[in-house]
Amino acid sequence: MNKNKDQIIANAFSEIRDFYDQHGRIPIRREREAINTIARRYFGTWNNFIAAAGYEPNVKKTKAQITEGLFNMVHDFYQLHGRIPMRREFTRKNGTICKYFGSWNKFIAAAGYEPNSRRIPSKMKLKNSLRQYYLKHQKVPTIGDCLAKNGLYNHCSYFTHFGLNSWPDVLEYVGLRPYFRVTTMTDAEAKEEVINLIKKHKIKYGKIYEKLKPENFPSLWYLKEKFGWNNLCYMAGTKIPVTKFSVKDHYLNLKKNTSKPTAKELAKKMKISPSGIVWKLNQPLNDFILSIGHEPAHKTPTRCKLTKKQLVELYKSKSLAHGYPNGMPRDKLQELTGYSRDIYEKRFFSMNGLRLVCNFKLPFKGGKKYSEEELRDILNKPPYSNQR
Repeated sequence: MNKNKDQIIANAFSEIRDFYDQHGRIPIRREREAINTIARRYFGTWNNFIAAAGYEPNVKKTKAQITEGLFNMVHDFYQLHGRIPMRREFTRKNGTICKYFGSWNKFIAAAGYEPNSRRIPSKMKLKNSLRQYYLKHQKVPTIGDCLAKNGLYNHCSYFTHFGLNSWPDVLEYVGLRPYFRVTTMTDAEAKEEVINLIKKHKIKYGKIYEKLKPENFPSLWYLKEKFGWNNLCYMAGTKIPVTKFSVKDHYLNLKKNTSKPTAKELAKKMKISPSGIVWKLNQPLNDFILSIGHEPAHKTPTRCKLTKKQLVELYKSKSLAHGYPNGMPRDKLQELTGYSRDIYEKRFFSMNGLRLVCNFKLPFKGGKKYSEEELRDILNKPPYSNQR
């Protein structure tokens, strides 16, 4: 054996041993692609290489074999320690356990043991944590404060145990005043006052509003949730953002002058490209126009779902029924068959190609003249070939 080859294989074996010492298992093939190349070159397969390195290759096991192995691990742990394991003690198997059992506690129950009870705080402790935070910091806690701990529990715990869905409801439940709720004004009054304030100070950004707003005004969070900050700025005249509100407003203004404004006309008025409007709306412009109760100027033509044979039968029957023994003229296609000339020419290359399939006489008037043989050759070509 070549000395260089021996060295390459020895280095590969050494890397496998290091991985096993570090992780307690042999690597998966995709985790060591460089070694996989060496394994296939000198040993034929990855499993042959692993066996040559002195380890047992991974074999794809059935669900029953995997679950049985997990149960045996739990039983061995219980015999050794006199208790069931905690989840962090089976970290390497957590992914497999969640895949086959859904959760750690379901796995423990399936193994025949009683799961450890969860350490859940009482409702009184949850209430007191929020009140103590308020007394200590002289401010109402937010979800951000919960995430930063500060003596508080996770915000999801409050939602779960109080049976509520929003943070303002949680604060009102424990007797605290939500700082982002309107308290002295109705929704209509708040909207009017905020628009006047934006006009007075020519406010464009929410941060400036938070600095200038009086104490009894609603918070920026409330305005965004209730009205939309950009919509308020648009109504106050400080900026023209591309929102559903502003697009609808511009479209209705254009509609006063033209019956059906096009996308280009709307984009020109708003000083943005049509694709920019679509990106901001996150939906096709025609769908948006239909959603506000108007008909778009241009629509995508209805797709023809008939086969070639069905189109031929339709064209032939309608032509004979209306007194056209050699096929109806082009200007009658839409009226009599319901499909335009483009659809027929896309399927049959030209109107003469359609007449040829229908066994009608070919007029050979105008345009490039094709013989019957040439037309048959074109029609017999596969659909993906260039027909023109």
